[in-house]
Amino acid sequence: MPFLIRFMLRHALAGFILGAVSAAIAVGFDFAHLRSLAQATSLGWIGLSAFCFLIGLTFGGLQIGFAVMLLPYDDEAEPPRGRPRRVELVPVPIAVRRRG
Repeated sequence: MPFLIRFMLRHALAGFILGAVSAAIAVGFDFAHLRSLAQATSLGWIGLSAFCFLIGLTFGGLQIGFAVMLLPYDDEAEPPRGRPRRVELVPVPIAVRRRG
C-alpha cells in the first residue's frame, strides 16, 4: 500500500478512536444530559451511536488535518522507513523585561 494511503488511514483511525473515547466519556459523565436523554426513550441507543460516530469522524478529520500540516515541505523527501525518529523537546529560556 502506498505511503500516503497508510499515513492517512493510520491518522484517521487514531483520531476516530480518540473521538469515540471522548464521546463515551461525555456520555458516561452525562454531559449536557446526553445519557439521561438516551435512557428516556426506547431508541436512545441510536442517538448515542450516531453521536459517537459523528464525534469520531470529526476527530478523525482533525487528526488527518494536523498530520498533513505537520508533514515536511521538501518535495524530494523520501517517505520515512521503519520506526519514526525520536524528537526531543528542549526548553529555551526567554528574557523578559518589565515595563514601568
